[in-house]
Amino acid sequence: MSRTSRAALAAAGLLLLLGLSACGSASNEPGVATAGSPDLPTPSATADVLTQYVDAQRRWVDCMRQQGHNLPDPDVKGAVDVSAYLNSKKVSKADAGFRAAQKECSGLKPTVPAELEERPAITAEQLANRQKYAKCMRENGMPQFPDPDPAGEFRPSGQGGEQTEQEALDNEKALQICDPVIDGKPKGTWDPNKKAQG
Repeated sequence: MSRTSRAALAAAGLLLLLGLSACGSASNEPGVATAGSPDLPTPSATADVLTQYVDAQRRWVDCMRQQGHNLPDPDVKGAVDVSAYLNSKKVSKADAGFRAAQKECSGLKPTVPAELEERPAITAEQLANRQKYAKCMRENGMPQFPDPDPAGEFRPSGQGGEQTEQEALDNEKALQICDPVIDGKPKGTWDPNKKAQG
């Protein structure tokens, strides 16, 4: 699994509890083209959606910068490398200042449109690893973490809300322990001096 995919899955844990719409975790599956589905987006419609998404991501980045977090500009697909910023500043997602900035800017954070999500088919082994990952997350401080759907996606349970500092710490711990499981490896260990990827 690529680091980007792993980061997206790991980020889902934090986002499920925060109720924020990062990483597109709450968006719908894209349609599959069939003879009976003439309403699939055209390339120009997808380009318009991409432009709107990138513009929305820029507004969110501007807000985060106004809160003191100089996030990088979104790339051509609208992705913002938040992990690189956090790692360069040695800041955790559990940091109170970063969490406050996210809360302040949450109304500007767009959901990744379904038209832009790329979801390659998942193997039975990958799905089994994601099921083990979900179980690991629940066993390590995130009891509301959902099982993946048949496509391997983690859908929020609808029980969002702002995390307490303890919940954010539990989230960081669970991510660190369970991150290797998504690739079929043994659980990691908790190191309070290390930050989870994602």
